[in-house]
Amino acid sequence: MAVVVGATGGIGRAVAASLDGEGYAVWLAGRDEAALKSMAAGLADAACWTLDLSDGDTEVPLELPDVDVLVHCAGVFEFGGIEQMPESRWRQVFSVNLFGVVGTTRALLPRLRAAHGHVVVVNSTVVRRSAAGRSAYAASKEALRVFAEALHQEELDHGIRVTTIYPGRVATGMQRTVRRYEGGPFEPRRYLTAETVAGAVLVVLSAPPDAHLTEFVLKPAPRR
Repeated sequence: MAVVVGATGGIGRAVAASLDGEGYAVWLAGRDEAALKSMAAGLADAACWTLDLSDGDTEVPLELPDVDVLVHCAGVFEFGGIEQMPESRWRQVFSVNLFGVVGTTRALLPRLRAAHGHVVVVNSTVVRRSAAGRSAYAASKEALRVFAEALHQEELDHGIRVTTIYPGRVATGMQRTVRRYEGGPFEPRRYLTAETVAGAVLVVLSAPPDAHLTEFVLKPAPRR
């Protein structure tokens, strides 16, 4: 069984569809209950979990079984300089991009341990280099990187594998917002597709038992 957090976003939808295609029962987690139900109707074996990462209260459904795969796809982006961006917006970014991930993962640890499960965190190559105006987003993603590394080390003895995927620009609604703030055009042909990122998740999950793929960097290929 797989849980996809942020299932109604661009990458989350693609990941959920890919896991469904591989025969996983998929629990779709996200804020928009109507969107989750609509999505679930198109999958072979899916359930919905209405979850708001920003409220700090992760209540796991009692009927949720042991978790073989947990994929974190949710995230928010805020653009603004360090001087101009108020603390409330910094806190909002961290509440979703870091604390929501931490809270959900901690709540699911007993189920992940029981299944010797795999946690996949979809992060961003922004951790390699933060441009001006993206400090809150980049800082939250760097903190997420550190969390995933610590989780990897702490859960080895429980049989849990942890992988972070670092995609470059992906042609999603978030990227459209980023480009608007940057003052440039949205050019999908120059970006990764959400389906490519979902494919990377499947590659990670297909690693043999003697392999632990801890990091996966994925960048758009040049197109002519």
